[in-house]
Amino acid sequence: MTTLTGRSTRTLTGYVITLLEYPRYVIERDVDFTDCHLRGDFDDKDRQCTSCHFGEACRWLNQNRTPPPLDASLAELLLALETAVRYMRSTSGSEAPHPGHCECDRCQWQHEAMGFLRTHRHSA
Repeated sequence: MTTLTGRSTRTLTGYVITLLEYPRYVIERDVDFTDCHLRGDFDDKDRQCTSCHFGEACRWLNQNRTPPPLDASLAELLLALETAVRYMRSTSGSEAPHPGHCECDRCQWQHEAMGFLRTHRHSA
């Protein structure tokens, strides 16, 4: 399979690992830890973390800050991908309204990731 980045992968897990690279980049760029008392180390027991505007993105980033190991289970990877898709769909990356179906990197990634999830929903 060839991905949006033009890299080839030979396994389903390798493909998902590659798909997770783009949202990791976007979330690292979007989430502002300037005023975070934990400096971006999400803690689900911390009231400030759970009520923070970046809470879900911060949680995802902490779980996926580094690429998953090649032996990660497909179920775990699909869950990470589903969460990334939800985040990417809920944010446009800019203040201006976004059509959600153009040729930008975000829309292309969403199309690729959602297509993969549709076809592999029951693989795990």
